[in-house]
Amino acid sequence: MSDDTPKVRSIKWWWISAVVVFAVGMTLALIGVQRDQQLISDLVRTPSGCVSTIDISATGRYYIYVETKGTIANLGACNNDTRDYKFDVAPEVAVALQSSDGTEVDVRPDDSVEYDAPDFVGKSVLTFVLSEPGTFTLVMQSNESNAVIAVGRNASMMDGALLISGASLVLVALALLILAIIATRVSRRARRKVAMNARPEVYVSYQSSSDSIVGSDTRSSDPWAPPRPEDRAGQ
Repeated sequence: MSDDTPKVRSIKWWWISAVVVFAVGMTLALIGVQRDQQLISDLVRTPSGCVSTIDISATGRYYIYVETKGTIANLGACNNDTRDYKFDVAPEVAVALQSSDGTEVDVRPDDSVEYDAPDFVGKSVLTFVLSEPGTFTLVMQSNESNAVIAVGRNASMMDGALLISGASLVLVALALLILAIIATRVSRRARRKVAMNARPEVYVSYQSSSDSIVGSDTRSSDPWAPPRPEDRAGQ
């Protein structure tokens, strides 16, 4: 019994570790998905024909996306109604970006980033890098009057650190679960084998009737046999 106890405890720890790692991984993944969706929702959007002024407070790389699904809010004189939009194919757009002093920002083609959230779907068409923050003027033109572009950081849901960490932990938890299942099955088989080997065995043998007759003695060798008639006559 003492030899089996450590094994049982180790298997329990396999199960506990798997459940804990799975729970942590799912929590991180859900937080990552929520943050990514919030990032997508916070992208700055502008419809076709609008001249938008955007404030960018941090340096680094930004992307311009063409969306095929989403909702745009009331933007005043340029877009005075909230509306939903959806396209089977992304519309063609022409984008111009200038700094507050009228300098053209170097905007280059880039289609490497895309996102697919419940409320918004988009793919990058352009990218630019800012060496200093500031106020910029964004103009977008398209033959599709309902075309909408979005501007912001890398919005790919597969690039989120929390989501990647959570997904990795979930995979680790699945591996631990498989090991725990294997260890449990091996342990059960070993216990059944030990129980079968320790089971007492009882053998019963009976003496044949031919062996019970020796010489002239015709009485049964079975001490529990009832007396025969010839035995009573001789008494």
